[in-house]
Amino acid sequence: MLKLTSEVQYLNRIGTKRASAFAKLGVRTIEDALTFFPVDYHDRTKIVSIRDIGGQLQGCIFGRVGKSYEKKFMQGLYILDIEIFDDTSMVYIRFFRKKTAYSNIDIFISIKKDFEIGTFAYAYGKMESGSRFMIVNDYEIVKKEKDEPSLFNKIIPIYPATEALNQKFIRKTIKTLLEFCYEEYPDVSKLIPSFKNIPRLDYLAAIKTIHWPNTLEDAENARRSFALQEFFVLETALSLSRNNVKKCIKTQKYVVRKTLLSAFKNNLKFEFTRDQKNAINDIFTDMQKIYPMNRMLMGDVGSGKTVVALSAILLAVENGYQTMIIVPTEILAEQHYFTISNMLLGLCVEIGLVTSSTFKKEKERKRILAGLEDGNIKIAIGTHSLIEDRIKFKNLSLIVLDEQHRFGVMQKFEALNKAQSPDVLMMTATPIPRALAMTVYGEMDKTIIAQLPPGRIQVQTYCSSEQVAYTNAIEELKKGNQAYVVYPIIEESDKLALKSAKEESDKLSQTWFKDFKVGLLHGKMNSLKKNEVMQKFKNKEFDVLITTTVIEVGIDVPDATVMIIQHAERFGLSVLHQLRGRIGRSFKQSYAHLVVRGPNAEIYNKRLSIMVSTNSGFEIAQEDLKMRGPGELIGVIQHGFPKFKAGDLIKDSDIIEFTKMIAAKVVDDDPNLSKNENAVLKKLIYKHFSNKMKLVSVG
Repeated sequence: MLKLTSEVQYLNRIGTKRASAFAKLGVRTIEDALTFFPVDYHDRTKIVSIRDIGGQLQGCIFGRVGKSYEKKFMQGLYILDIEIFDDTSMVYIRFFRKKTAYSNIDIFISIKKDFEIGTFAYAYGKMESGSRFMIVNDYEIVKKEKDEPSLFNKIIPIYPATEALNQKFIRKTIKTLLEFCYEEYPDVSKLIPSFKNIPRLDYLAAIKTIHWPNTLEDAENARRSFALQEFFVLETALSLSRNNVKKCIKTQKYVVRKTLLSAFKNNLKFEFTRDQKNAINDIFTDMQKIYPMNRMLMGDVGSGKTVVALSAILLAVENGYQTMIIVPTEILAEQHYFTISNMLLGLCVEIGLVTSSTFKKEKERKRILAGLEDGNIKIAIGTHSLIEDRIKFKNLSLIVLDEQHRFGVMQKFEALNKAQSPDVLMMTATPIPRALAMTVYGEMDKTIIAQLPPGRIQVQTYCSSEQVAYTNAIEELKKGNQAYVVYPIIEESDKLALKSAKEESDKLSQTWFKDFKVGLLHGKMNSLKKNEVMQKFKNKEFDVLITTTVIEVGIDVPDATVMIIQHAERFGLSVLHQLRGRIGRSFKQSYAHLVVRGPNAEIYNKRLSIMVSTNSGFEIAQEDLKMRGPGELIGVIQHGFPKFKAGDLIKDSDIIEFTKMIAAKVVDDDPNLSKNENAVLKKLIYKHFSNKMKLVSVG
C-alpha cells in the first residue's frame, strides 16, 4: 500500500531525472501527484466526420490510415503527412520534426511505426485554414475499427508540463496512481452541510473525477466539492486564530475623556464627514472592548484617514498610553510629523520623529530613545526604524500602520511585538489583493471612508500619447498650476531608471517645458535634499517636478493638477492609484495621463482601462485581486496565488463565505477541536498551518 507521503522518485519509471522535473512543478510526494490537477480539458467526446472537420478550428476525427509522405519544409525542419480516410472524405494529418546536421536517424520512425497502413487512427488537432491538413496535438492508434480508445470518446485532462514531462507521461503516471489503494485519505466532507448543488464527494472521489471526468460539468462539480473542503480547513484555521486573539484580554482600558479630543476637534478648520464620524465610532467601540482591536481603515487618497487615526491616537494618549505611527518612507514620516504637530498645537502632547536620519544625530537619538522608554513621548512617528530592537516603549497601547501594504508581514509582526496586546489600526488608500482578501475572508474588521471632503473633484484619467499629455500639462501650467512627470524605478537596474529621470529632466527643460521651472526628485537623494526639493515645489519655485515613485505616498501639493506617468505599463494598479492620488488635492479639476511606451500598447491599455473608468481604490483593488491573486492568507508571501489545489478565490467566493460561517460554528462548539469527529480537521490544520498560525492576526 502506497503512503501519501511517499516520494514520487521511487515510483516505477520515474527516477531522479523525472522526479526533478516533477519537483519543479511542485510534485514531490504521492499526495502532490494526486492533487496535481489539470489546468484545462480537451473535450474529445465528439468525433467529427472528415468532411465536416474542415469547417472547425479544432476537433477530433477517426479514420483508416493510408499512405505517408515526408518532405523538407525549411532548413532543418521536416514534415510528415499521413492520409486518414473515413466514409465521407480524406484528410492529411501533419507532423513537424527538426533534424540536425549530425543526425542520420529517421526522425519520424516512431510515428511511422504507429501509423501502419490499414490500422485506424483517432486524431485531435487544428485544421490549417483553407486546406486539408490537420496539425496534430494528440493521436491514438487502434487495430480494429470497433476497438475502444483510451484517450478519445472522453474528456482528457491537460496538465502543466515541461520538456522532461510530456502530457502522455503525466497522464499515465496519475492514472496509474489513481488505481492504487492508499492509506485513508484525510477527509472532512462529513462535517460540511449541503451547499447549493455541489455534490458531497469525499476527497478521493473528488480527486478521481477532477482528473478523469465523464463531462466538463462533472469536472467543475468535483473541483467545487474539493474546494469546499479546502476552504473549510482554511476558514477553521482562521476562526481558531480569531478565538486565540479573543482569549488575549488586553490590559489597556480607554474612557472617552475629551480633554484632548475636544481641543483637537476645535483646532480643525473643517467638520468631520459622515464617513469619518462613523469610522471614529467604529474604532472607539473596538478600543473600548476587552480584546485587542484589529481593524483596517480604507479610504481613497484625500478622504481624511489621518484625522480619523489621530482621533484614535488621542483617545489612547488622554488615557495615559503611548502610540506609534509607522509609515514606509521618510518623506511621509516627516510630513505626518509636521501635519500632526500643527493639528495638535497647544495640546502639550510630546511627539517624536524616528527615522534613520534623525537617529544619525547622537544627541537627538538619545533624547528620543529616553523619551520613548520613560513614556514622555506619547506619539512616535517613524519608518521601519521604529521596530528596531533598541526602541523600547513604557506603555505602548496603539499601533497605526499607514500605507500598510508597503510593509512585509514579518515587519508587521515585529511591530506588534513592541507591546503586550496592542490595538492595531491599519490604513490604506488602495487595499492591495492581500489586504482585500484578509478583510473579506480573514479576521480583520474593516471601515471604509467612501466620502471625499466637500469641494474635491474626481481626477480625470486617460491613456494618452506623450504629445497629448504634455500639451494638457502646458495648458494647466499657463493657468498657474503645477505638474508631475513620473518615471519608474526598474528593479533590475535602479541606475537605469535614475538616469532616465535625470536625462528627461534636462530634455524636458529644453523642449516642452522650456518656459517653466523644472525640478528633479528621486530616491537616491538624501532626506534633506528630498525635503528641500518638495518644499520648493510646494512653494511654487518649481512648476514641473520630474520624479520617480518616491512621491507615491505622503505628498500634498494642492496646485498640482497634472500627473503624467511614463511607462505606465511597468506599474501595478495599486501604485498607479497611489500616484494619481498626488493630484486632485483641492477644488481644481485634475488630470492623470498614463503613457505606455514600447510594443503591445493595446494590451497594456486594456489592463489600464480600470484606472480610466474609476477613481475607487476598492474597485481597483478588486481588479488587482483578479489579476495578481491575494498572496497566502496565512503566511509571509505577499502576492501570487495561495497554494489551493482546487479552490479559486474569485470563482468560489460563495464557498468562502459559506465555509467561513460553518467554520465559526464548529469552533464555537469545539474551541480546541477535541471531539472525535473533528480529529481529521485538526490534523489537516496542523499539517498546513501550524507554523503560520501566529502570523494570521498580522495580515
